[in-house]
Amino acid sequence: MMPPDIAMRNAMLDLQKGRYREAIGAFQMVWGNDHAPAMMRSDALSNAAVCHLRLHDWKSAEDSARAAVEMDPTHVDAWFNLAGSLKEQGQVLDALHAFRKVCELHPQRMDGWRYRAELAEGLGLWEEAADAWSVVYQKMANGRAFEGRIVCMVHAGKAPLVDEETALYLDQHKTENLARYLRVLVLSDLQRFDEAVVLTHKMHGPAVDQLVAWVLIHAGYLIEACERIKGLPESARAHALRIMAAEGPQVIERIADARTYLSAPRKDNPQDIADLHFRLARIAEERSTPAAAMQHYDAAHRIMAVSQPFSEEGHHQLDTWIRRRPWLQLAPVAHGDGPQWIFIVGMPRSGTTLLEQILDMHPAFHGAGELHDMATVAQRYYATGNGEAVLQACDAFSRKASNLTPRAAWCIDKMPHNFVHAGMILHLIPRARVIWCRRNRMDNCTSIYRQHFRGIHPYAHDLGTLGRYFRWHEEVMEGYREDYPQRVLEVSYETLVDDMPGTVTGLLRSLGKDWDPACARFYENPRRILTASHGQVNKPIYRDAVGSWKRYRDYVEPLLLEEAVMSDSANESQRR
Repeated sequence: MMPPDIAMRNAMLDLQKGRYREAIGAFQMVWGNDHAPAMMRSDALSNAAVCHLRLHDWKSAEDSARAAVEMDPTHVDAWFNLAGSLKEQGQVLDALHAFRKVCELHPQRMDGWRYRAELAEGLGLWEEAADAWSVVYQKMANGRAFEGRIVCMVHAGKAPLVDEETALYLDQHKTENLARYLRVLVLSDLQRFDEAVVLTHKMHGPAVDQLVAWVLIHAGYLIEACERIKGLPESARAHALRIMAAEGPQVIERIADARTYLSAPRKDNPQDIADLHFRLARIAEERSTPAAAMQHYDAAHRIMAVSQPFSEEGHHQLDTWIRRRPWLQLAPVAHGDGPQWIFIVGMPRSGTTLLEQILDMHPAFHGAGELHDMATVAQRYYATGNGEAVLQACDAFSRKASNLTPRAAWCIDKMPHNFVHAGMILHLIPRARVIWCRRNRMDNCTSIYRQHFRGIHPYAHDLGTLGRYFRWHEEVMEGYREDYPQRVLEVSYETLVDDMPGTVTGLLRSLGKDWDPACARFYENPRRILTASHGQVNKPIYRDAVGSWKRYRDYVEPLLLEEAVMSDSANESQRR
């Protein structure tokens, strides 16, 4: 048998000269030689994968690359080749996992970050895509990376964070279409349509026309919007725009066209297809046809579940970590003298935005919106176990309140899913309080299912999973309430809308403050609300949402089953 080093040299020569089949045979001699060093054998498998990729034999490439990473889990090139073969076979999520491994093992490899960004963007994993594009842009500073980062930040609901950045970029690149496009994209997401429309006059092109039409519709220029829409190719987004711009009898025609379009398989971005389903569902609701609405909601969630799958295993691992409470091993950060933090948490659609809007009107409170700081801290701690980094981040966050609102007594972080991390927050930030917003589970879950969120909510795409996740959220928060009975406060959505002054007065007393009449005028708050609750917080209190799930009683059987499970569990606890 030929010595493995010579066989490897011959194989590499065949690869370099494009003799891929000969190279595969030579590489096989190396990886099949049990006497060859393990590193050389994994190199041979990885390079064989390259040959298969060049021959468009995607499955053989996957098999070779997978064997290489099993032999050497730190082999960066093998992970890269595995990702490439999976991507070509349409296994996009698995390919993304492999590119994540490439970035973890070799953070300086920019092609890994770039492919990771593109795949995450295609899957609608906006925050991950934005982070990956940021890495590429910091290293390479090219226009594609900058565009990808801004677009994904906007889709992730973080347009406020790139407002100044895109304004400065436009100021420095006044004649560039990209600079104008990105600025309009950010302004439209911030609902500053009057500012955005001024920039649209010299913007043209299919992708640009979609954005311009959106801005013109919201700015009230329907005739101009229709002209832009005329030139758009058939797509889910174009149909959504046509429905938005239609008036009178045209609306029925546009809806019928959209339904016809959706009746056949399409190659649109899945997020655009889902968005059109959500739009049609809302129209069906307005016409009091819940069956048609639920058909569209179901279709939208089936699409989104592909790119946002719920991992039972991952959820179980997180639950186990939470129940261990590893943060109790860390010493809390020092007390600060400035404003203290209040974290408003709970399930989405439970009244968190409404409560923040009310409290923000009180002179003792400042609503900082949905901050991602503590979620990021907790996720890194969960992944790495680095307690020192957690303490440093919590200390910095504690002091951040003084920068946001030096005069207020309390600074509010309204990030609903911080309920997962509330125990860690309460332990490490000793003067913080948590307000848990609770809502009837049937109303809450039905409302979540009917909402097209900006972020990633994988538990929301199946009614059964949604019901179990809601139950888990209650178990988690009840555990934290037992640990910190004086620092976890509860607000019922139903009580809030039934008696807002009385409910808020009781809450304020728990925080050492008195009622302020300004709280009653929360709907006059000039703060710009970008969450799904913006419609409710911009008008006086109404009770229409209480019991609203009953309109869908015939279509939410999995939720009803979870409701029955909860009732049985409660009865069993009482008997004990």
